[in-house]
Amino acid sequence: MTMQIRRLAAPLLALMLGWTGAAAANPMIVVDVRTGGVLEANEATTPWYPASLTKLMTTLVVLNAMKAGRLTPQTPLVYSARAQAEPPSKMGFQVGQTVTVDDALKMLMVQSANDIAVALAEGVSGSVEAFVAEMNRTAQQIGMTKTVFVNPNGLPVRPGPDLQHSTARDLAVLAVTLVRQHPEHAWLFNIDAIRIGNRILRNHNGLIGRYPEADGMKTGYTCSAGYNLVATATRGDRKLVTVILGSPNPLLRSEKAIDAFERGFQATSARVTLTALPDVTAAFTTDLREQMCGKAFAKERMARRKEADDHPWRDRLMTKPAVSPILVAAAPAPGQTQVAGEPSGVDEDSPSAFAPTPGTTPAIAGQTVKPGSAKVHSLAAPKPKAKPASKKAASKSKKTLPTALKREKVKIDLKPALNGGSNGNGAEPVPGSIYRKAAPADGKSAF
Repeated sequence: MTMQIRRLAAPLLALMLGWTGAAAANPMIVVDVRTGGVLEANEATTPWYPASLTKLMTTLVVLNAMKAGRLTPQTPLVYSARAQAEPPSKMGFQVGQTVTVDDALKMLMVQSANDIAVALAEGVSGSVEAFVAEMNRTAQQIGMTKTVFVNPNGLPVRPGPDLQHSTARDLAVLAVTLVRQHPEHAWLFNIDAIRIGNRILRNHNGLIGRYPEADGMKTGYTCSAGYNLVATATRGDRKLVTVILGSPNPLLRSEKAIDAFERGFQATSARVTLTALPDVTAAFTTDLREQMCGKAFAKERMARRKEADDHPWRDRLMTKPAVSPILVAAAPAPGQTQVAGEPSGVDEDSPSAFAPTPGTTPAIAGQTVKPGSAKVHSLAAPKPKAKPASKKAASKSKKTLPTALKREKVKIDLKPALNGGSNGNGAEPVPGSIYRKAAPADGKSAF
C-alpha cells in the first residue's frame, strides 16, 4: 500500500518541485584517492539508484575472485539463457557460447552489457543470487554502509519495490577501493572502444579521449536514476575520483564532472574524510522517472536539449575522437558453428529496460531468446501468412463494409523496437584550451 501511494505521489511531487529544483539537488562528490579526503560534496549520502554503476561492484567481486585464484582471465564463461534474457545494453550471444573472463570484463566496462554481468555472476558464484550476496558482503567489508545490491547489472526491478540503492559517497568508496586494490587493472576502466566482428562499440564515458586527465571508470543510466557517472582523473601525482548522479543528459553530466575535477585539482586541503562524511537519512530513494521519461516533463526536456550552452568544453565533448578498439570475441557452442553477437543498446540502458523477474528465465531446451529482447519466443513453426489482396479487391472490400463495422473503434498496441547505436566517424577532437577556472555554480559546496 505504501509503495502504491509513493508511485501515485511521485508525478505530483515532481511537478511541484519542477525540473530545476530536482536537478539542483543532484548528489556529487570529489575525493582524493591517496588520502581519502573529500574535496567537495553535495548530498553525497542521499539514497540514489546506481543504475549501471552497479557493474563496478560486479567488477570488484570478479577481480577479487581472480586474485584469490578462483578463476583466471582465460577462464571460459558459458552464456546462459538467463544471460540472454537480459534487455539491452547487451552483447546478444547465443546460448551455449563461451567468452573469457578477460573479454567479459572489457564488454562490461565499454558496452555496459547487462547479459555479460549475468554471465560473470554465474561464472564466479554459480548463480546470480549467490553472486549478489557476495556483492553485498563486499560492500559492507569496504565501507559502503548505505548500499544494497539486488542484481549484478543495476537494471530496475519491475514490478517493485526496487530495493537497489547506493549513495555518491559509497560509490566513491567503491571507486577508491578498485584503484587501490587492483592498480594492475587500471587499464580496464580506460578502454575507449572494443571491436567484435565488424562492429566497433565506443565507451559511454564522454570524458575518455576528450578530457586529457580522465583515465577511467563507468557511466550508468535509467529513467529513475538519471545519468550517473563515476570517473577518475590524474594530474601530476594526484588522482581524484568524481561521482555525479542524476544529470538530465550525458553532455551535462560530463560538463559537471569536468568542473568538479578542476575545482578538485585546485583544492589544497580536504574538508573531511570519506568515513567521517555526515550522514543524511532519507525515507525513500530519489526517483527521477517522471523528470527523465514522464510525459509531463517532455517539453522541458526538449527545451533543455535546445538550450545554448557556453561551457568551454562543450565543443570537445561533442566530438567523436579517434579510438583504438580492443578485439573481443565469443567461442561457438559445442557442436555449433560460429555465430556473431548482436550488440544492442543506443546509449547505456534503454529507458524501458528492467530486470527480468527471478524464476521466469526460459530453459535452454525448446525455447530461445531473440538477441536484443527479453521476450521468449516459441520454436514452433510460424503460421503461413495470407497473401496480400490486390489493390482492386481491397478497394472493393472497403466499399462494402457494413456501417456498424466502420464505426467500431479498434485499439492497436504498438511496441517499438530498440535500435542499436551508430559508430563513430573517427574524427579527431577539436583543439581547445584546458578549463582551469571552474567555479561552483551555487557558491560553496554543501557537506
